[in-house]
Amino acid sequence: MRKTFIGLLPLLLSACGGPGTEDLQQWMASSSQGLRGQIEPLPQVQTYKPFNYQAYDLSDPFNPQKLQAGKRQNSANAPDLKRPREALENYDLDKLAMVGTLKRGNALYALIRTPEGAIYRIEAGNYIGPNFGKVSSISDSEVVLSETVEDLNGDWVQRNSSLYLDEQGQNK
Repeated sequence: MRKTFIGLLPLLLSACGGPGTEDLQQWMASSSQGLRGQIEPLPQVQTYKPFNYQAYDLSDPFNPQKLQAGKRQNSANAPDLKRPREALENYDLDKLAMVGTLKRGNALYALIRTPEGAIYRIEAGNYIGPNFGKVSSISDSEVVLSETVEDLNGDWVQRNSSLYLDEQGQNK
């Protein structure tokens, strides 16, 4: 097989340049007659004008102390970071479940289950969740929180969120 291929190779190569290819060569010559490309001239080079920086005496906009001073001014709604954290502040709100309520006298308490299955009793004024969520009100089916979060500008803002009664988890 190999010897046959080597024997046919010169025959195949001679077919590309032998007689009968004049029409191909004539077509190539006529097609390339009008093809002359033009190169656009290079753009004019503009001379470099140096810039003389004279703002050495101005304050540095990237100074971290300047940023901290700005944050302190916008901290009217900032949470009390020195306050001792409560146990339910270690859990995300989506991991906690309200499983019931208790009423003692005029006080209404909510029962909150953690992912480990522990049940905590909370009342208005307790803190829940990582965003300094303070319990503002409790009803038979909902715990309303006022969370303090930092926005993109570094300002502390208040937002409301809720935990609803987990009726499906009652059988656990």
